[in-house]
Amino acid sequence: MRVVTASVLTGFLGAALAAQAPTPNPTNKTGVIGFMHAIHSTNNVDQTLAFYQAVFGLGGQVRPFQSSGPQILTDSPGATLRVAMTQLKSFNFELTEFGNLERQLHKQPEIADPGAPMMKIIVRDIDAVVAAAKKANAPIVTTGGVPVTIQASTGSAKAIVMRDPDGYFVQAMQGTPAANAPEGQVLGAVIGLTVRDIDETLKYWNGILGLELVADKAFASDANMLGLLGLPKGASYRMAGGLISGSQVRIEMMEIKGVPRKAFDLRVTDANACGAAIRVGHIKELLAKIKAEGGRVLSRNGELVEWSDTIRNVFVKDPNGFNLELVGSADPKL
Repeated sequence: MRVVTASVLTGFLGAALAAQAPTPNPTNKTGVIGFMHAIHSTNNVDQTLAFYQAVFGLGGQVRPFQSSGPQILTDSPGATLRVAMTQLKSFNFELTEFGNLERQLHKQPEIADPGAPMMKIIVRDIDAVVAAAKKANAPIVTTGGVPVTIQASTGSAKAIVMRDPDGYFVQAMQGTPAANAPEGQVLGAVIGLTVRDIDETLKYWNGILGLELVADKAFASDANMLGLLGLPKGASYRMAGGLISGSQVRIEMMEIKGVPRKAFDLRVTDANACGAAIRVGHIKELLAKIKAEGGRVLSRNGELVEWSDTIRNVFVKDPNGFNLELVGSADPKL
């Protein structure tokens, strides 16, 4: 969700969001043309922000958010909203807390559940992160409670998986800072998502949204990766990943089998719901295409929201329950 009124376009939050406003689509593409921010709804945004500040050294401040637009966007009449926008170097990470409505609280997924989110944060010093996480009493998912060495998209690296105060999965992965990298623990991040079926998911993300994510051909069962995820021997996984069009933001999806699974599918307003705001071209045509393919639309009456004179947006769900805010231009030519 984004701020557009003059009264709330203040401070770092307003500046960050204004910088991400949609721009004309040079490729005239119907589908994803850019990335705005990741979204994590919290039980208590103050507590969750404090966790990311203590463990990863992130900045941010909780602010009230004018909620008339989000009420329509999430089909939640009367809801209030507080937001903290943090910076993961590669992209912004929006922590939200809705109020004045009934919502699910404290519901946590297992790592194999379709729809389970994971933020993969690349860090300068993983040992310091682990120490800070344990001091904050963060539940450690990785078997043995210590980092393991895995083969990631960035190469061989030490990594560990924990839960934040809401039960949201967070993977910390050791990185190597560039010579001119600014100070700070966080070097970048990758968006992670557990899915029900890789092939079904890519029909949506590639076929409808227009991305070019690439999937592994077969399932694997590397012992270190299973240990990282806290999975038992006998489980296996298959990955898919790639860049989100028009950005340098990477998304990685994982299908897990050999263990019990249940759908993790929450409304945007529920605590621990996850999602992302992405820029799209020809939003009206894209929404019609999503509906024609049986996709779920969350916004009021299943229609585009007239956010401003120049911006249209809408919340939809991917096949796994991942909440996507599509943001496009009101100009039908774009």
